[in-house]
Amino acid sequence: MLSNKEKFIAPLHYTKYLVLSSLFFLIPAIYAYKNKLYGYSILLLFTSLISANYWRRATYSWRRDIDLLFAKISFITFVSNGIMYVRYIPFIIIGYPCLIILVYCFYLSNKLSKLKNNDNWYKYHMLFHFIMMIEQLIILNSIIHK
Repeated sequence: MLSNKEKFIAPLHYTKYLVLSSLFFLIPAIYAYKNKLYGYSILLLFTSLISANYWRRATYSWRRDIDLLFAKISFITFVSNGIMYVRYIPFIIIGYPCLIILVYCFYLSNKLSKLKNNDNWYKYHMLFHFIMMIEQLIILNSIIHK
């Protein structure tokens, strides 16, 4: 019998795509670094690598705990900075609806992953990663041009 720490949350044939989409956060990390926003760059680098490391073997483990922690820190950091710095009307028009879609994709990925016969959950989580990357780029651009 597998211990809880060895129990897979999802098999690799799904999570390999989430390893890839976790690396999407490297794009805003590089953008932040090139614009001398080193704190954001480091946060995004760690968030990306920790997430990819978790999804390569998605089990109930310390890797999951660290991923959840960094994801929350990154999310709170970027949402609060988005509220403070995004003032350009086209970014507002794109950013706030995308935030709602992002939260909905996260919700759907969690809900569908619990259903035994649904194989679409990881697609919603990949979409969540992609929209998050777009949001991060909008927020970083807004901080740069404040």
